[in-house]
Amino acid sequence: MSDLFQINDKDLWSLIHNKHNDKGGVYKIIAFQGGQRISINRFLGTDKDGILYIGKATSFIDRVIELKKSIAPDYNGKGHICGRRYKSNPKIAESFPYEVLFIELTESNKPEELEKQLLNEYAKIFGEVPPLNAI
Repeated sequence: MSDLFQINDKDLWSLIHNKHNDKGGVYKIIAFQGGQRISINRFLGTDKDGILYIGKATSFIDRVIELKKSIAPDYNGKGHICGRRYKSNPKIAESFPYEVLFIELTESNKPEELEKQLLNEYAKIFGEVPPLNAI
C-alpha cells in the first residue's frame, strides 16, 4: 500500500509521521499535476507513472526531510543526491517545478531489496533508471 504526498506541503512531516511513524521502505518522486501523473519520455518508451526517482529509507521521516530540503528552491542543502541532480540542470526544474513533485511512500521491512527490485524492473521496461537516479 502506497501513500502520495506533495513535497511542498507545509504539513508533510506531520502527515508522514502520523501515517508511518518511524518506519521506512521505498519512496518515489513522482511528477503529478492536475490530478494526473505527468508522462516522461524514456529511452525505450514513455513512463506514464511520472517516476523521477526511486530511493530507500530506513526511516521515511529522516530521509524525506533531507530530500525535501535538497530539492526546495529556497534551500541550498546538498544532503540528498536526488536534490543535487534536480538542481544541477535548470531544465529539470523548469520541466518539473517543485509544485508538481510528489513523494510516494511504500513501507517495507527490506527497503534495499525492494528498491533494487523496482530499479531493475524500471530499467528492463525503459532501458534506463529514472532520470534522477544514478546509473
